[in-house]
Amino acid sequence: MYVVLVRTGGKQRYIFASGKRQEIVGASHLIRSVTESWIDQALGEVFSGFSRSWRVSEHPAELVVAAAGGATVLVRGDDESKAREVVTALTVKALHDAPGLDVAAVVHRYEDGEERGLVKALEDARAAFGAARAATPGPQARFLRLPLVEDCASSGLPAARLIQEGEEGPRPRSTVGIAKLAAYPEALARWARITETTESAMRQLVERLGFHSSWVGVVHADGNGLGEVVSKVSESYKDSDADHANGLRTFSTAVNQCAERAFQRAHSRTVDELGYEAGKPYVLPLVLGGDDLTVVCEGEVALPFTRYYLEEFEKETAEHEQLKGMLAAVGRRYLTAGAGVAVVKRNYPFHFAYDLAEELATDEAKSVKQHGSALAFSVLYESSAPELRRIRTAAGGARSASPYAVGMNQGGEWANGRRFEDLVSAVRALVATDEASGELLVSRSAVHDLREGVHLGEDVANARFELLSHRYVGDAQRTEALGDLAGPQGLFWDDPLAEGSRRVTRLLDALAALPFMPEGEGTR
Repeated sequence: MYVVLVRTGGKQRYIFASGKRQEIVGASHLIRSVTESWIDQALGEVFSGFSRSWRVSEHPAELVVAAAGGATVLVRGDDESKAREVVTALTVKALHDAPGLDVAAVVHRYEDGEERGLVKALEDARAAFGAARAATPGPQARFLRLPLVEDCASSGLPAARLIQEGEEGPRPRSTVGIAKLAAYPEALARWARITETTESAMRQLVERLGFHSSWVGVVHADGNGLGEVVSKVSESYKDSDADHANGLRTFSTAVNQCAERAFQRAHSRTVDELGYEAGKPYVLPLVLGGDDLTVVCEGEVALPFTRYYLEEFEKETAEHEQLKGMLAAVGRRYLTAGAGVAVVKRNYPFHFAYDLAEELATDEAKSVKQHGSALAFSVLYESSAPELRRIRTAAGGARSASPYAVGMNQGGEWANGRRFEDLVSAVRALVATDEASGELLVSRSAVHDLREGVHLGEDVANARFELLSHRYVGDAQRTEALGDLAGPQGLFWDDPLAEGSRRVTRLLDALAALPFMPEGEGTR
């Protein structure tokens, strides 16, 4: 028996190699094609009549998992030539239709019926894959610069042809860019189906994000501890290779279905609860497979959408009938996720924005994965490449209260004052007005003084906050608004997530989120 392990490397780098929105959308579709259609075509070329219903007990091949740019195939036979032919057919397809995409695979042999059979074979195949990839030149080696050629107008790779682009005239384009542009129409059709809109509406969204939106949100979400769950699921089926393969397939398919439904429901909630035009998309999905999500959206919907997605992902995994039983067997009720949101100006380089969103998800949101789902965000006003550590320590030693707890499990000391609802309350306090006079309960000048105090140091900020509190004595509305702005623990509190002494505040988070929340200004 042979395990064929297929992986797509550098997916985000491939997607964001160009700042052109059409190429970004096309690139995401090409990655999806690896496991959505190309793997089936490759297996069909080698094994006539192949179907995803095939099982290796009765047929020469079985597709176990195909999601998020990766696939696992079982091949039965006397030698590995058929397994290698599958790899050849798939990689040739990728080279032809998606030059620049890094698709690699390994073939690992094991004896059917041996102890831990498929479980051990997959472990060995993953180890072999890492070594094989390290020894293989990356896709950049395919694009040599000698003899001298003109640069591609969008990617900087060697140009292959001149492409007519509207009124701009012919422009040099690389084979990579041409392939991405060719995939754009099909990508629009697919995303239109998922967002339950039209291709025309999706095209308008791409143009709006590229030419008209002032602020754009880049969101990256990733499941918490999914590798551990998969490992436990694998161990529960270690006595039967057939049951193990079926279990992995069922689990992978179920998670993929949950993520897609969570996206659809989150988008619907965003439109409904923010009062937007029905049937019009505001979120452009780029990666939606397995537990991975990467989207680009209007800046004003980035935070609400991400919150809704995390909530819906938990609900979907808790209610999915097949997944429910598998999770119960490993001591889980539902899956959680961590998300990072980078809100940037429209013309800011997408790859920098994605790097920041990924860092927010990995370093902050997923740092509390044992407690549940969380969201971390940053609004970027600078034009240089972002560095999260510098961004978080720029305020006089106090740092952001990010991440914020989202979803069904928001208990624990760490979440005190940093639940997403706490952030919403703080934003409401910034725009709340007096019922009689219509004046802001906390004036703009008072908020400015507090923000300046935070940058000058905790002692200065606390002194100004106390002075403001005394000024509002006897005014219940203003006192309540000031309390919502600071939190039950005061303007600053000790961070239980930090190993040493560290103080956090949510004031700066509320100010940053103000234009990008339904309770804030500038969202209508």
